[in-house]
Amino acid sequence: MFKFTLKIIAVVLIFVSSVNAVDLVKIYLNDGLNAVGVAIEKELTSKDFWLKELGEQNVSLGYYDQESYIVVTNKTSKILRIYSYNDGVIKKEFEQKDVITGLMGNKEKEGDLKTPIGFYELGTKFKADQYYGPFAFATSYPNLLDKVQGKTGGGIWIHGYPLDGTRLDEFKTRGCIALLNDKLELFAKVVEGKKVYVLTEEKNEVLAKKDEVASLFADLFAWKQAWTISDVNAYLSFYDEKGFRRFDKSDFSQFASMKKTIFSRKEQKSIKFSNIIISPYPNLDDERMYRISFYEDYYTKNYQFKGNKILYVKLDNRGKMKIIAEQ
Repeated sequence: MFKFTLKIIAVVLIFVSSVNAVDLVKIYLNDGLNAVGVAIEKELTSKDFWLKELGEQNVSLGYYDQESYIVVTNKTSKILRIYSYNDGVIKKEFEQKDVITGLMGNKEKEGDLKTPIGFYELGTKFKADQYYGPFAFATSYPNLLDKVQGKTGGGIWIHGYPLDGTRLDEFKTRGCIALLNDKLELFAKVVEGKKVYVLTEEKNEVLAKKDEVASLFADLFAWKQAWTISDVNAYLSFYDEKGFRRFDKSDFSQFASMKKTIFSRKEQKSIKFSNIIISPYPNLDDERMYRISFYEDYYTKNYQFKGNKILYVKLDNRGKMKIIAEQ
């Protein structure tokens, strides 16, 4: 979070240096210090600004505010790789070919033996039954998007081969990802003590595009600005009317009705975002989908919230962010 705060300070300095000092003085003298902040917030809604900010960073696996490791598994090629990401530099840290995954297709229900397609977090190492090798790592399936889409099941792990020599195949992994035990040991050393995400794709390589990441940054801050000033129409324009589901499974019409009631109060709000992460989200429909997470500091006279927020979004045919799930 501290690292992202420093970046925002740098953003402010860049903005100030790019604007004529006389203009800033005029804004300050005419409208006060808050107006300078409003001008900076407006700059954060510019896609061109974020393209300059991202510069030469490699965001093909997403943008991460802190050093992160991404486990990428392709169910068709049966290759698992670990990449490290640090300040826009991506490096391959590990690879195993011929991993065993579950059945093809996206996981829909418990017992279908399919490995989920999507983006998850990796848990810490733990001891399991000997069938799963020397140890295992749990993933965060089902995530919020899985749940609101009605998907069931759980216990999707990255683990080893049975210690008694039992042969594994795509049916016997039960949707998990299995590595040779000696490779699992190397895997554990690479991810030890790290923040690790798991990206699982079916066939085609799923990569983020810098242009889209910049657009998502701009839209995220435009969404935040509409929220801050209680512009309900602008705010709701960032949601997918047909596909949106809230964490409680309410649909868009129910959500919009609730928000219109809340926004009509015209409460003064303070909303701050930090520790922003934007990751590509694999799917079988070839839609441009992303997972966005951030730390939110929200304050009104009657309600306060500090905690992590997650959005699952897709880009429409104009490249605008459309939220399909929110927590």
